[in-house]
Amino acid sequence: MTDVQDVRDPQLPGRLLAVERDVLIPLLRSRPDTDFALPTGACPGWSVQDVPAHRSAALTRVVQGRFEKGVFSPESNDRDIAERAAWPNARVVDELERGTTEAGPVIAEAGGVLDMIALGMGVPPRL
Repeated sequence: MTDVQDVRDPQLPGRLLAVERDVLIPLLRSRPDTDFALPTGACPGWSVQDVPAHRSAALTRVVQGRFEKGVFSPESNDRDIAERAAWPNARVVDELERGTTEAGPVIAEAGGVLDMIALGMGVPPRL
C-alpha cells in the first residue's frame, strides 16, 4: 500500500488557496453589502458573510499557529463568526485575502495534517 506521504504534493494546498483567492476575493468585493446578509443554502443558519468570516478565521489561526483545544469545533466556529459579525464586509474579505495568501506555506510545512483547511469551502452560495 502506498503511504499518503509518498503521493502528497505539499504545494497543492497553497495552489488551491491561491485559486480560491484569485476567484473569490474579486467576486466578494464586487457584491453590495446587502448580499452579505443573505442566507446560505449550504450552511443553514449562516449568512453569506458568515462563510468568509469562518474561512478567514480558520486561515488566520493557521498563519498564526493558534491551535488551542477545540480550535475547529462548531463552538469555535460560532465564536469566530460572532466575533466578526460587526466587522464591515470589506474587513472580513481583507482577512480572507490575507489568509488565502499566507496560509499555503504553513500548510505545506505541516506535513499533511492541515491540508483539509486548504480544501475549505468555495464560493458562498447565492452570490
